[in-house]
Amino acid sequence: MKCSIVKDLLSNYIDGLTSEETNTEIKKHLDNCDNCRTVYEEMSIVIPGEIPNEDKNINFLKRLKAKMIHKNIMVALLTCIIVLCGLIVFAKNYQIPLPFDINRMSVELCPSVVITNEKGRVIWEKLDTSKAVDVKQKDSGDIINVVERVYRGISHISESSTGREVNRNGENVRVIYYCYAKTLWTSLFFDSDLAAYSESGSSTGSDIYGDGYETVDYKPQMIEIYYLPVRNLDRLEKLSDEEFDMQKEKGTLVWKGVN
Repeated sequence: MKCSIVKDLLSNYIDGLTSEETNTEIKKHLDNCDNCRTVYEEMSIVIPGEIPNEDKNINFLKRLKAKMIHKNIMVALLTCIIVLCGLIVFAKNYQIPLPFDINRMSVELCPSVVITNEKGRVIWEKLDTSKAVDVKQKDSGDIINVVERVYRGISHISESSTGREVNRNGENVRVIYYCYAKTLWTSLFFDSDLAAYSESGSSTGSDIYGDGYETVDYKPQMIEIYYLPVRNLDRLEKLSDEEFDMQKEKGTLVWKGVN
């Protein structure tokens, strides 16, 4: 083998492109030729920064795996955030009806005066029984006892109610259902019923009196008020009069009278 052609073969030899017979001859020649062996060694040196294809593939797979792990972590984190937000929204909106408590829930008659306010609107203004009231100064026609739902010693509640006039055995009766409720969020984290301070309040309205509420020509009628601890009292409005009246079997009669 002439040295003049060894250099041409060395490149193929280094790349593994030569046959076994040629490889054997090249190895023998390199063992006996210092010049060719020097050339072979120089050609075999890996250029700095040059990465073998196999290493490149391994690095690519490592980077791809790292990206996939990072993506999976982000997806899992985002899923947890969405689920947590959903639970919070659910807890803040899901209503839990309170059971009837005779010591904290009642219906009372509140003395009120029928007046025309500065806007010309007729209202039923609650009287301050601790002070003398000059009815004439209030341009009043009547003093009436207004039916009010009252709660004491309960905090962070919402109230829902619905009323309808039904005919029962030939007699018209105004039937009212109401309920106090707390959200799941409040019950779990902000329930302060056992605290020294608790809320109290009262309410009345057209659900009790119908279209005659806050009018001068209101006529007394038979009224029955029931506490019905169920969610979504508004759905009762879709019932027939008979079905609506039958709901009283599930409730507690809190007040009954002509007013």
